[in-house]
Amino acid sequence: MNYKSQINTYVTYFENAESKKECHKIGVEFEHLILNADLTALSYFEKMGIEELLEELAKNNAWEEIYEGEHLVGLNSEHKAVTLEPGGQLELSIIPFSDLKQIEKIYLDFIDELKSILNKWDKKIAVLGYQPASKIKDIPLLPKKRYDFMYKYFKDKGKYAHNMMKGTASVQMSIDYINEKDYIKKMRVGYFLSPLIYYLFDNTPFFEGKKAANASIREDIWTKCDQQRSGTINGIFNKEFGYSDYAAYLLNTEPIIRKKDNELIYTGNKTLKNVMENDNPEEIDHFLSMVFPDVRTKKYIEIRAADALPYPYNFSFVALLKNIFYNQENLDYLYQLSLNYNQEDFLNFNNKMINDKKNNQRSKLIAEILKRAKNNASKSELKYLNKFEKTYLKYGPLKFKTLANLEKGKEKALEWCFLN
Repeated sequence: MNYKSQINTYVTYFENAESKKECHKIGVEFEHLILNADLTALSYFEKMGIEELLEELAKNNAWEEIYEGEHLVGLNSEHKAVTLEPGGQLELSIIPFSDLKQIEKIYLDFIDELKSILNKWDKKIAVLGYQPASKIKDIPLLPKKRYDFMYKYFKDKGKYAHNMMKGTASVQMSIDYINEKDYIKKMRVGYFLSPLIYYLFDNTPFFEGKKAANASIREDIWTKCDQQRSGTINGIFNKEFGYSDYAAYLLNTEPIIRKKDNELIYTGNKTLKNVMENDNPEEIDHFLSMVFPDVRTKKYIEIRAADALPYPYNFSFVALLKNIFYNQENLDYLYQLSLNYNQEDFLNFNNKMINDKKNNQRSKLIAEILKRAKNNASKSELKYLNKFEKTYLKYGPLKFKTLANLEKGKEKALEWCFLN
């Protein structure tokens, strides 16, 4: 395919994903760390490990088992899917719904399934941004060819690329867009909010077994992962960044892996424009999944800056963003604010929002965003927002709730992050 055809393929893909405002929904992916009693990571291979956990879950006939070779690596059902991240982090993806109550029910029912197994095994369901005790070198890589290729590729990239793969956990939210104009606005606001999300939803009190009291570890990891595919997309604040711009970003990034006839092929340092041969939908979906910026485009816009959060704070995060992105007045307000920044200005803003210990601009902006979200929220959504606001006003970023109680010991301090 020539470059123009490649661009048009992605532009058409994004156009086909447009939806009417009244049809807009929310998709959420929740990642969890499964830990031993001593807070070390439960590995995929050990007895009563991650693979055996999937096998136990699969005894509920509602699940379809997904294998890679002889290894069970995922589960699918009508409304949800379980996948595994490279270090064995367990991710629950729930299909999009318009109502958070539906997502909450599916999520809590799944957690009950997990608890019924893990409580008998004396294992913990921990919801944190990073492993609290294990070091990366001690966590085996999951047996998936995709992850083998990624691990190989990232060996020569950023300092924390392997930490990203095996140590991190997050909650990610997806939102719909009406047309390209709406897409441009939501992408820009998504990036404008990213430093505040990194700051507010920082739930990484420990990094490589040590106390992490400084600014967001998650942001530091992604910044030092692979500059071309993570963090802030270059140039997004210098213009109206539309469908063709995101397509160009993709095509000039190295995809690491391509799919051909259901086989994964390592592409190394070749860019996508030199790899992409056709408009096969499965391959297009795959390439979209191989970049990891703070705000990503697939058939939706995905907000990716938050650490994994324990219930109900994970729903506080979703309720906050829902009442920003799906309220036109709130979206327009933040979009107008974002227009005050070009790329260089935004990078300075990003650094100050995350790293300054005291920042009046940040405090005022957080207060305004929370107020606007609460004014638009339903009664059930307000419950989530009030819970988060109370904790934030007492501790600041969420990880400080753990660190404030560290004199009681690590396990006791982390109790609020254990779901069982």
